[in-house]
Amino acid sequence: MSVGHSGRTPAKHDLMRSIVGREVGVAGTMPAVTRLVWFDLTAGDGIPVYGADWTRNCSPGILASHAKASVKPVDIRMYEIKPRTYDRLLVSLGEQLPALGYRQLENEVWAYGDVVVLYAHNASGSEAPVDGIARTDAVLAVNDPNAITDWAIRPTFAEELRSRTPWSRSLSTMGCNPAGLKRLPQEERLVWFELIAQQEAALPDHRDLLLAAIEGDDSQWAYLLCDPVKWRTTQEKVARSAFAKYGYALEMAWHRTHGAQFEALKQRLFLTRKERAA
Repeated sequence: MSVGHSGRTPAKHDLMRSIVGREVGVAGTMPAVTRLVWFDLTAGDGIPVYGADWTRNCSPGILASHAKASVKPVDIRMYEIKPRTYDRLLVSLGEQLPALGYRQLENEVWAYGDVVVLYAHNASGSEAPVDGIARTDAVLAVNDPNAITDWAIRPTFAEELRSRTPWSRSLSTMGCNPAGLKRLPQEERLVWFELIAQQEAALPDHRDLLLAAIEGDDSQWAYLLCDPVKWRTTQEKVARSAFAKYGYALEMAWHRTHGAQFEALKQRLFLTRKERAA
């Protein structure tokens, strides 16, 4: 199947829907939160495979549909770096958003009532500005590249958010061997460790990182979630359930509580057997 259209994709979208849905529900009950800000750093073309339900099977559809349920204002900021892909995204948004009750304000801006404003940017997600984020904002960032080599979170992004708000979560997908990426020189793959280290260094005390890898997956897809410490048990169950539904099992480890297992999982994802044995 083409990139983004594998059998793992529905499981990933199930997990994403659970994460976004919980964000809406919990933030709505928190007096300290006055606005939700969602970054889709790798929006893609917003076209689900095989004509599947738009609101359930692509990140733009998942975010736009869930935002409607929020009792607090939501800013959705979508980024797609490739011009042709971005053009298809605009067409998809123009076709799908009106059916959800959105109205177009400008060529790249849509709104749902007085609650949601959605922006589409033809730019790299790594350039997404955060200077307007306030301490009363709850931020969710989705980083879903076609492979780990297209990671769209800049090195300082997590720390920038931490300095602005205590309420920040993220979901990153990591394809560590699609199209044989493990054949890249080791020095190029060592950079992948730094991508996670940047997330680790920016963690506030009340957050942790969950690394979840699909067992026995040739393309070695894995998922990195930044979530509240108090949600550890629940988030594990949600992740397992989302993938089990499609026949996948996950190996999971938390950075703070299972550090050795977390590190071993990174080694398995990023290095070859020969390199690990050296």
